[in-house]
Amino acid sequence: MPSLAKSTDEYMSAQELADDGFLEEAEKHARKSLQIKKNIEAMILLIDILERQGKDSSEFLKMLQEEYPANPETYRRLFLSSFNSNKEEALSYINKAINIMKKGLYYYDKSRLLLSMDRVMESLASIDQAIKLENRNPQYWNQRASVLLKLGRTSDAKESCDVSLKLDPRNRDALIILSKIFLNSGEKEKARESLMKIEERDDEVKKLFDQTLS
Repeated sequence: MPSLAKSTDEYMSAQELADDGFLEEAEKHARKSLQIKKNIEAMILLIDILERQGKDSSEFLKMLQEEYPANPETYRRLFLSSFNSNKEEALSYINKAINIMKKGLYYYDKSRLLLSMDRVMESLASIDQAIKLENRNPQYWNQRASVLLKLGRTSDAKESCDVSLKLDPRNRDALIILSKIFLNSGEKEKARESLMKIEERDDEVKKLFDQTLS
């Protein structure tokens, strides 16, 4: 079907432009994709692009719910859109996604939200469920490490970082968490060794590096 192919092409262009930070151009292509043929991928992408620009996405959030009420990705997008503004509402949305489909990513999202709400034990239960469903995702183990640190379980947090690094030896988040664990225990040399493995030195890495030298 020609219209489907054209819509997909526009969506792919929008995705590439958005990934590269050209949001205005990306928005045009995402809108064009939807004009040619309504599809959930372009709609979710357009919402993301609009919100990254600080623009109103409510029209498309409403459309998303009306057009795709049985798709878990609808509720994940609603969850993402309300994460910072209304956490209880965000929690109800991610629970709806989970009710439709038990997926590691949704439990990971739920864990992130619960941790931000200081509901730490619930956050741990949720990330453990994500790992049970998908145990080879480094980000899930990093999230588990962050939750365990919040609980003061430093040794267990380090073990989770170690698992993450076995899966991805250069994983930035795991190396950051590990360096903080070492700094907190006064092991500056080990903290520095972890930071040295990070390829891109942004401000966060530089600040941690300075702490290992002080």
